Amino acid sequence: MNRTAFILVCVAIGLLGGSGLSAPNARAAPGPTLSIVSPANNAIVGNGSPVAIVFAVTNFNLTEPDAGPSTPDSGHAAVFVDGGFAETSSTNTLVIPLPSGPHTIRLQLVMNNGSALNPDVTASVAVMVTRGPATGAPGLSIVSPREGALLGTDSTVSFRVTNFVLVPAGGPAGVTDDAPLHLNLKDGPHTLTLELIDNGGQSLTPDVAASLHITVRALVGRVQPFDATPYFALANVLLGLGIVAAIYRKLEVD
Repeated sequence: MNRTAFILVCVAIGLLGGSGLSAPNARAAPGPTLSIVSPANNAIVGNGSPVAIVFAVTNFNLTEPDAGPSTPDSGHAAVFVDGGFAETSSTNTLVIPLPSGPHTIRLQLVMNNGSALNPDVTASVAVMVTRGPATGAPGLSIVSPREGALLGTDSTVSFRVTNFVLVPAGGPAGVTDDAPLHLNLKDGPHTLTLELIDNGGQSLTPDVAASLHITVRALVGRVQPFDATPYFALANVLLGLGIVAAIYRKLEVD
């Protein structure tokens, strides 16, 4: 081996050795992360309020859609509600008005051109939206009468509402009480159903209703007046017979 060849071999060995020593110390840059700060999972959002979402990202710059070149470290969040696309957000907060009921909100980091990252970066949260206080799902129950009751035509139904604010139909918010309902039904069997609806007349999701079966009889619960007509008729007959008997005796004596 000549001197030139020997120097080239040594250089090659040095490069391979250096590469082998530095390879274990090389680390890839951490990828983007996404987390939902609030609301908490399964939170109840009451009083018909919109859902306020606060989220955090790392290693990712939030920018307006199409604001620059599409790279894996910048873009915006695509927002999906119950599986359907809702909107995009280039800030860490967004407010979403939702109807009453359970909902799943999912956020996904995408590049400026709308393409998903690889690997995909998402976060989800489940919430319950209610028109009532944020203490639980709305509830409705019938206090009286009992199932299968026999009632008169003029009757009342008492009910109880929980976690739901009663307001005048179609009017401004203003709590009304759950005073008994007055019914005036015809004779016969009836199925009575009460249901909670929103201010637009739509059923809640899921439905909140209570039902019972009753039978109406017109004279139930009423004081029936005493009818003496049959007795007067009988008295008149007896009086007539007495008069006839008295006349017959007088004729016999004469």
